[in-house]
Amino acid sequence: MDQRNFDIIIAGGGLSGLTLALECARRPFFQGKKVLLIDRDNKEKNDRTWCFWATDDEILPPVIFKTWNNCRFFGKNIEIPMRLKPFRYHMVRGIDFYNWAKVELSKHAHIQRITTNITSIDDASTVYTDQGEYKGTWVFNSALTTQPLLPDSSALYPNPPLSLQNAKSPENGYTWLLQHFRGWIIKTPEPAFDPEVVTFMDYRPDQNGETRFVYVLPFSENRAMVEFTVFSAALCSPETYDAELKQYIRQHLNIQTYKVEEEEFGVIPMTDYPLQAHKNGPVIQIGTVGGFVKASSGYAFKRTQRKTRAFVDAWEKTGAPDPSVLRSPKAFRIFDSIMLRVLGDGLLPGHIFFSSLFQKLETPLVFRFLDEDATFVETLRLLNAPPALPFLKAAFRQMKKLFYV
Repeated sequence: MDQRNFDIIIAGGGLSGLTLALECARRPFFQGKKVLLIDRDNKEKNDRTWCFWATDDEILPPVIFKTWNNCRFFGKNIEIPMRLKPFRYHMVRGIDFYNWAKVELSKHAHIQRITTNITSIDDASTVYTDQGEYKGTWVFNSALTTQPLLPDSSALYPNPPLSLQNAKSPENGYTWLLQHFRGWIIKTPEPAFDPEVVTFMDYRPDQNGETRFVYVLPFSENRAMVEFTVFSAALCSPETYDAELKQYIRQHLNIQTYKVEEEEFGVIPMTDYPLQAHKNGPVIQIGTVGGFVKASSGYAFKRTQRKTRAFVDAWEKTGAPDPSVLRSPKAFRIFDSIMLRVLGDGLLPGHIFFSSLFQKLETPLVFRFLDEDATFVETLRLLNAPPALPFLKAAFRQMKKLFYV
């Protein structure tokens, strides 16, 4: 076989690309297939943090950095202890996942990795890069998008993870929000944190007409990640993130002296535009462009593991990849669409919506709903928790688009 022809090309070596490559590495079905993983970055920096909840019987990569059994939620004037059982809350550092994945993939001769910029992918499954062209029987794309899902590169956001190919204008009728955040890992000279308890969401900061909250991930009594997060249509100024973090640390954590050891900045698209794992001939979308990110929450790590595992299970059984396996159930896509319209149109402030959920419902029920595992009865309970009128208004406004999400 020609050195530039492969059975499987994975275009993009982030979370979804690496996860798919790992599944191809460990399963006998793929041992005779040539697999190429392409990414523009060699993944040598800790560029992100993933958090998620999971039960102890769920299959997870062996790279958990920290686990917590307890969380708490702060509304404007209320503190809610979150009873997680049977879930626990986990954190994975990007660099730990990348390093583990690279070691695992290096054990399998049928999987090749190259670092180069991907410039385009055509419908005939040719991947064009700065190092030339590569042809795949199947191509899985998580690197390029036709929709402007993320802001352009800037000093604040120098390396967006997606590149635009044949860019289109955002379609009217869908909600286009961003979840953007800046986090600091801080170290204090004296004990300042309870290392057993995560602050899951804290809505006490000024909302400024948006959905704004801070979460705190304590690693020890004097070291934690503090992250300021916003749901809005555009990024804040760089000064805003820093000012909000400083104020929160001083006002709500009562910490006056600390050292910032690390910083992170990220942007996650929150849209009901149908980013599905559809197939254009032999090209299949995965990752963010394939709808792996939960539109209403931004969570992606465990969803990516579960979706990819189910997808490859089906591929092994049938002999061909079926992108429909990767899609979320229609009902949950509709729920996400309505919630995004509520937030995007300002029909209900985000802090009121989330406070009503965690004040009225058991945390595991909310988590099962966000995992898209909730039963019909549980879903009805959740839909009855927040004020009904804003959601009815949003559903009416979305009526024409709900069939297409």
